Amino acid sequence: MNNQLIFGPPGTGKTYTLIGLVSDALAKGVRPERIAFVSFTKKAVEEAVNRAGQQFGLNYKELPYFRTLHSIAFRGLGLQHQDVMAKSDWDFLADKLNMDFSGVTFVNPEEGMVIPPSGGTGTQYVQIITKARYSKIPLEKAFKEAGDYNLHFFMLEKIDENLRAYKKGMMKFDFTDMIDTYTQDIETPDLDLLIVDEAQDLTPLQWDMVSKMSANSAFTYYAGDDDQAVHRWAGVDLKLFLNASDNKRVLTQSYRMPKAVHRLSQRVVKRISYRQPKEFKPTDQEGHVRSVMSVYDLPLERGSWTVMALTNSYAKQIYIKIMEMGYMCNLKTRKSVSTDTANALASWRQLQAGGSITKSQTIAMYDAMPKRGTSASVKHGSKKLLDAVHEEDVLNYQNLSQNFGLIVPLEADAARALNLSGQEARYIEMLEARGEDILAPARIKVSTFHAMKGGEDDNCAVFLASTKRFSVDGDPDDLHRAFYVGLTRARKNLFLIESNRPYRYDV
Repeated sequence: MNNQLIFGPPGTGKTYTLIGLVSDALAKGVRPERIAFVSFTKKAVEEAVNRAGQQFGLNYKELPYFRTLHSIAFRGLGLQHQDVMAKSDWDFLADKLNMDFSGVTFVNPEEGMVIPPSGGTGTQYVQIITKARYSKIPLEKAFKEAGDYNLHFFMLEKIDENLRAYKKGMMKFDFTDMIDTYTQDIETPDLDLLIVDEAQDLTPLQWDMVSKMSANSAFTYYAGDDDQAVHRWAGVDLKLFLNASDNKRVLTQSYRMPKAVHRLSQRVVKRISYRQPKEFKPTDQEGHVRSVMSVYDLPLERGSWTVMALTNSYAKQIYIKIMEMGYMCNLKTRKSVSTDTANALASWRQLQAGGSITKSQTIAMYDAMPKRGTSASVKHGSKKLLDAVHEEDVLNYQNLSQNFGLIVPLEADAARALNLSGQEARYIEMLEARGEDILAPARIKVSTFHAMKGGEDDNCAVFLASTKRFSVDGDPDDLHRAFYVGLTRARKNLFLIESNRPYRYDV
């Protein structure tokens, strides 16, 4: 038997185990270019590359097959970035079809699987087309599964026909084409070891590519956790993961979850009807699970926090409430005080205190300052004057105002100098009154369960609100898996935020 299916429940060291397999292969003399570590997400691959780099001193160039499936297909097909569908292509189709494709995502081909997020009506049609292709199902079936009565099948067919014709005529590829064409036309590399991480989230089309690669590999490991399969909306078929190998192994010790969190999570996970049963142990720590009535009742004064919700809409509402409380926080990668604003503010205050700033600090500050109208802080075009300044030189207020176009008075407060809105200025005042350092990384993160998958934090809070789409219209297993992911991120303390919304998840 030349393959194995590894189940990695939350915090059981799945990546550590997989890197151990890489280490064993290298110790036996296997060359790095004969090892592949693939996933549908860039996050999983980057973690593998970083750990391989730390342990073995290897970099991306020495690990050519440590990539997302799309990246391997992109490179295997010999494509260039200009060969990939871009905004200009979608703009052309939008004009031709009189449709709105503004929600279609334009990303680097090195990224993972992409299905367009919500957007214009045209984007909704592209979502269905993409899902049909990833799932390898007829377009009509994908249309019926979408269940959107505002869309029309004849328009779906028209968009699909025009999109195919445009890509053929212009020799353009989208992400689905990359996987499909690579699987059909390209000879996969000869490998001694193939590791497929997060395999529970692969679509049938991606499984075709993985199966072709596996046929040219001496040994294949599939790794993941079906209980954390939160991307079934994209066409994922869990049967393909659960039946990938008869040789199965379960990692049985969580190095993250304390006992109290483990007990609660097991009540939730056992509600999933279609799954591989898995027994694993928590850490020796008891931990805490506590219910609170609202976000305002969370003890956010200290420590590292992640607050999670089922949907982007709920997460955004939580983010706004935490800002109203006077805390700095991130919504996914969005910081409540942008790094540019924080750095510009620090530079301005340094000048006000009689200090000097570097050329790079000055350029960044000028970028954040208004340059036109009565609120201008720096003359338009003044940044160009800084070309004559050496990188190691420092500049004070007098020098900048006399020679480099700075016109805002030295006594002006930050709100005036940077033209901050009243709301933003008051928010920064609240943060600093609380002792928050706006230059430091945010202690508090806000996320959806889906975006937090693979992450962890000392203190986690889960908002128990659900939606009609999940609670009534969808598969109950999908709802249980989503909340299971959220509940299992905590290293120490887990807080359950009650909800008075019509649809609530009962833990």
